[in-house]
Amino acid sequence: MSDLDINDAVLAELRAAADIVEVISDHTRLKKAGRSWKGLCPFHNERTPSFHVDRDKGLYHCFGCGAGGDVIHFVRQADRLEFPDAVEMLAERFGVKIPRRASRGPRDDRREALLAALADAQRFYAANLARRGNKGLAYLESRGVSEDLARRLGMGLALDSWDALQKHLAPAHPEALLQEAGLLQPRSEKPGSYDRFRDRLLFTVRDERGRPVGFSGRALSKEQEPKYLNSPESPVFLKKRLLYGLSDARDAIRRNERVVLVEGHFDHLALIAAGVEETVASQGTALTPEQAERLRRLSPEVIVCYDGDEAGREATRKALGLLLAQGVRVRVTRLPADSDPHDVLTREGAAALTARIEEAPDAVTWLLEDLAPNAEGLPAAEKTARIHKILEPLRQIGDGILRYEEFRKVSRAVGVPLDILWKGEESRRPAPAAAAPAPSPVATTRPPAPLPKLESRLIQALSRGGFDAAIFARLRDDEVVDPRARRLVETFRRQGTTAHPADEQDAALLAAIVLEDAPEPSEASVARLLQQLEAAALDRRGADLQAQIDRAEASGLVGEELARLAQEKQELMRRRSKLPR
Repeated sequence: MSDLDINDAVLAELRAAADIVEVISDHTRLKKAGRSWKGLCPFHNERTPSFHVDRDKGLYHCFGCGAGGDVIHFVRQADRLEFPDAVEMLAERFGVKIPRRASRGPRDDRREALLAALADAQRFYAANLARRGNKGLAYLESRGVSEDLARRLGMGLALDSWDALQKHLAPAHPEALLQEAGLLQPRSEKPGSYDRFRDRLLFTVRDERGRPVGFSGRALSKEQEPKYLNSPESPVFLKKRLLYGLSDARDAIRRNERVVLVEGHFDHLALIAAGVEETVASQGTALTPEQAERLRRLSPEVIVCYDGDEAGREATRKALGLLLAQGVRVRVTRLPADSDPHDVLTREGAAALTARIEEAPDAVTWLLEDLAPNAEGLPAAEKTARIHKILEPLRQIGDGILRYEEFRKVSRAVGVPLDILWKGEESRRPAPAAAAPAPSPVATTRPPAPLPKLESRLIQALSRGGFDAAIFARLRDDEVVDPRARRLVETFRRQGTTAHPADEQDAALLAAIVLEDAPEPSEASVARLLQQLEAAALDRRGADLQAQIDRAEASGLVGEELARLAQEKQELMRRRSKLPR
């Protein structure tokens, strides 16, 4: 839980400081169009620009897909961040200081200190790799990895020394802290410690905000063991929750609406070199439920690109169960039996590797190809075992109809009646590997339902400024019907023309109204609008009174109550006659 004190004053300062045009221009090209900016929507594919940004109001809206809101909402939607992370990212970018809550404790301070030490270590390692003629660059060259790509991914080099890092960091960071960060290893027989990573090419593992939280080191000498050495678990490095390369891949994931999942760091390098920027790695270990849940939040589709050997195919089958349990579409890349993605890049080239990604079949097709239950001469017992292996990940699908349809595909392919495969399935199916999908941190974009015309014009007038005093002096609560419009009016009453609703759906609706091409309000048009709102409210009240009178007469009611209703209606009609039709 964040210890940031994100209050209304902080949000107001942040929205005033953050240039929404600058932020959105990182994701799509904007051109000035009148008082607003216009471009292609970064949230859906389109050829004609329908995405509008108002720099003065700090709002954006797409008239195609309905995406809209303020700069904080854009960062959340574009980068798939939780609210506090989006606020902190913008605050760092635009120099807004966010106070910490009084409840901040030693644990929070310790995390900040760990992150600072890891960031300094990453800079040290990167500087080592940047020096000419070192072993790390030579190894990367032998693997076909350019220096520019290594620099872009934050790779580094741990020197062949027992204390090079410790000496570099010691003045600023205590030894105990460096041990906790996994940068130093305590000596077993005497006091002190030594550098954990020595003579290794380093991959930097980052959290969702791009901060270094750990490292994975590849040995540069044949006799060095293990071949790969990873940072140990720490308060900031929880390997089961992290996806390598995510902070760099977010924009491509959103743009392509898919994630390509690989196992190791060099597999990740291979796909990035081939131009598949939406790639993340599970870091050489089996996919975890936490990583699968994170992938679901990122994209509706995951393409698994694990190694083609038996171990890679087994890892793929296990990953399929976790991903299908999350309800995402899953495809699997066909790789040769003796190859990983980097091998394919080296032997066949980038175009062939990307073609394999594009042609990846769906999960059921790949399982049938991989396990080949119809292989010629296969004993019945072996065929049965292979069919059960195919069905095992499919049993994790939470949607019963979808699960049934996938079983139907298998039935047709293997020649076994569906009722035999499905029999007892509901009672036998294991519980999903993870909880039912939780809502995404940012709601799916869709055009908000429009407000009634008069109420939409009222919100436009309030947003333009200069008329709020006249409006609030005359506007009655019963003159605004739509609950969303009532909430927006109340927000303007509290915040003025810089109103920013807390509710994201209301924020999207406000953006749609403000960025609609409409005439500038004038004193006369606002007065006329208020008369129309009052007239509409009186018409509604008149219809309601007439319905009450009709019911009273139908039930035989006479006397004071009926007279009161009639008198009230007469007064209402008198007021209505003074207003324009």
